[in-house]
Amino acid sequence: MHGYCRLSRDEDKENYSSIEEQKRIIKEYASTRNWNIDDKDFYIDDNVSGYTFNRPEFTKMLEKVKGGKIDVVIAKDLSRIGRNNGKVLVLIDEFKNMQKNLILVSEMGGSYDVLNDRDDCIGITTWFNERYVKDCSRKTRDHMYSKQKTARLIMGNYYGYEKIFKDNIPMLYVIEELKPVIKLIFKLYVEDRMGFQRISQELNTKYNYPTPSKYYREKHLERGKIYKHKVQEKWTKDMISNILKNEVYTGTLITHKKRTINIRGKAVKLPKEEQFIFENHHEPIISKEIFNLAQEIRTKKLKQNTSSTNKKRDYFFSGMCACNDCGSGMSGIMIKRKVTEKGYDCSKYRQFGTKACHCHEVKEKDILIHLKKLLKNTKQK
Repeated sequence: MHGYCRLSRDEDKENYSSIEEQKRIIKEYASTRNWNIDDKDFYIDDNVSGYTFNRPEFTKMLEKVKGGKIDVVIAKDLSRIGRNNGKVLVLIDEFKNMQKNLILVSEMGGSYDVLNDRDDCIGITTWFNERYVKDCSRKTRDHMYSKQKTARLIMGNYYGYEKIFKDNIPMLYVIEELKPVIKLIFKLYVEDRMGFQRISQELNTKYNYPTPSKYYREKHLERGKIYKHKVQEKWTKDMISNILKNEVYTGTLITHKKRTINIRGKAVKLPKEEQFIFENHHEPIISKEIFNLAQEIRTKKLKQNTSSTNKKRDYFFSGMCACNDCGSGMSGIMIKRKVTEKGYDCSKYRQFGTKACHCHEVKEKDILIHLKKLLKNTKQK
């Protein structure tokens, strides 16, 4: 006997019960049947959408039901089980086929017992539950679209800027202590012609500027808050790339860059003509001339890399090799000596330099020689 509770803050607060309220309703129903449910018998997904069935506690509970460890599941109503019409109906059939019971305390004017009650109208209930979450999603998208169209900030943080509310309108203000690192990154890329990897190594070895996630964690701690995201202590080439291609550092805000087609679906990039561009939105850190030069260099390098990758460079041992020192995967590279050859090197070393690991370049032809010897010995044995 187990209970299931779910809460989503995306839904209208007037139409769902809190977790504690759901637990109370389930316990009261269980007591009328002389069943005992303790707090440890509950599976709870807090702030998780009902449209997706990929929920941590829900998944654990279903595995135990299918494994025969749980015979009865009690929930407040069908909307707590899920708001995806098709998936909920399939789940109900699965419970029936397994002869496991799903009891919904406040459903269809009373309680609903999957194994014993008629379900002539259950499809209408599941359809309405899905229609409700889709309507909420549409209203949210419309609200966000309205904000994007009027240059209202809805994004989280831009490294180098602080979001401050002025007359209830969020505005971007330059963080003076981070301004030098943004300028330095553009200088190293445009003037010194360093690549993303080299710039990240320079920042990790010669400078003491915090990475974006490290800086945000420090600010959260100062305010007595917990930073829940993953913190990367060292600069990476992806961080450099994201900064170099962001127009926000020129004082320009661009919104409506992406749009999701389905609920919880993948975001699709929108063409330039559908985006909203606001010039002189805030104080710039980089001039537009420097930014445009950076984009020209990016485009040129991208074309060079594309043309070079068109050459056949299939790495036979891609994903199979690991560094013997640090355990990281080995990346496929071109080893340039007298003759350029395919080979492998420690990915951690290539990303973070000698502070993380060491150069372990090995030619692919040498690995093939050893592999042939291994196969020959194996055949003999």
